[in-house]
Amino acid sequence: MTLVLTLTSDRLIYRLHPELVHEVEQLLFSKGATSYSNCWLAQGMAAEINFDGIPSDVALESVELFLERVPVDKNIQKNVNRRKKMLLADMDSTILQIETLDEIGHAIGKASEIADITEKAMNGDIDFETALRNRVKLLAGLNINQLIEFALEKLLITQGASTLVKTMRANGATTALVSGGFTVITEIIREKLNFDLCYGNTLVVDSSIVTGNLKPPIIDGDAKAAILDKECKRLEIPKCETLAVGDGANDIPMLAEAGLGVGFRPKPVVKNYASNIIEHCDLRGILFLQGFAENEFLT
Repeated sequence: MTLVLTLTSDRLIYRLHPELVHEVEQLLFSKGATSYSNCWLAQGMAAEINFDGIPSDVALESVELFLERVPVDKNIQKNVNRRKKMLLADMDSTILQIETLDEIGHAIGKASEIADITEKAMNGDIDFETALRNRVKLLAGLNINQLIEFALEKLLITQGASTLVKTMRANGATTALVSGGFTVITEIIREKLNFDLCYGNTLVVDSSIVTGNLKPPIIDGDAKAAILDKECKRLEIPKCETLAVGDGANDIPMLAEAGLGVGFRPKPVVKNYASNIIEHCDLRGILFLQGFAENEFLT
């Protein structure tokens, strides 16, 4: 079966060039590739090489070693069924550049306490639900409107997020924001980027004051995977038609279940579970992995 190697970069930092692509083709040939061809998806930013004759793990190991010092993403997949019918995206440090809870922590003078718990959870050192409940307790007594204001002040949407959602929706995909964050924030992001669906955790509020508790169910890693399964059944599509993207340990079950699981600038523990990794390109890299060319993007 034909495989496809997708090379992506941030062209403001490193521009892909034909000579490099040619060198990678020659490398694949030297490892036993029997046929190959390349296609540019975006000049200076994304190219793909179709090849066969060698296993994907052999090809990827060789390319990663060859490009070890080059700031380029290298991903290999089967060149079939690449354009997915459903996107499930994490919010914090994926669709957003920030961790919203950490930013709220800064605003209320509890930055180090909250950030320390966040880091342990995202690296898988403590389970997500315990970490979330411990952080939410630190918010007790805060006015819910202040909480929203604190988060929105620091709101930074990751480059390419809007293009990703618009382009996939225009091509018939259902898009879902699936977050361990708070619904008071996820709903704002859903509306801003026009996601079809939105899942998040709900804070218990009494007379506009955060109590420090959460309403069940808790959206943790297992819940994210269950949402993928539920939406596949509702939409009557197989899991191979889905794409999930995230960065932290609580995204691993969702990434493992999806047809294409993408670790976006992931924590080290995530790299062992995501089928594809994007560290240098922005979120448009997820479109390149599906074979979209830049001239097909909706911005």
